[in-house]
Amino acid sequence: MSKFYDTCSLLLDANNIFKNKEKFIISSITLEELEEIKVSSNKDSDIKYAARYVSRELDEHADEYHVHIFKESMLNPIKDRDIPINNDMKILATAIDYQKHDDNIIFVTNDLALKNIAKLFFYSHQITSVKEEDDEYCGYIDKALDNQAMEEFYSYPTNNYFNAYINQYITVRNQ
Repeated sequence: MSKFYDTCSLLLDANNIFKNKEKFIISSITLEELEEIKVSSNKDSDIKYAARYVSRELDEHADEYHVHIFKESMLNPIKDRDIPINNDMKILATAIDYQKHDDNIIFVTNDLALKNIAKLFFYSHQITSVKEEDDEYCGYIDKALDNQAMEEFYSYPTNNYFNAYINQYITVRNQ
């Protein structure tokens, strides 16, 4: 089974996505959203850092995922149901189109509204979410960072990049 990630789930699973060595799929809209997040003045530093991290990981592991290119014609199944079009619907439309080539995909989203709309096009067992790290509080966070991420981390010591709780420890090490 191939997993098709939306942008939010890709950001949430960034630390694990390349560990299991399974090829996955994203929409070209996700790449556009990552770029928008990185340069947005409306996003907080944590999400901007996550977008930069994911972008670097995608670059370093270019052969471990597939980008399915969004085309306007892919929106027809969504427009047929009179659902308003936004980037989430474009990502969903891309996944629906990809399913024509591989009907054995899992659509991964942590967006509840998108998940409910996806149920109109996928079976329940074809939709899943990323388990968020916050779900497993253990008193510490262990992170392996590359040199650039390490430099960013130490350059801005007051930024809470990993959403640590007060008095929660963070172990940071080189990859």
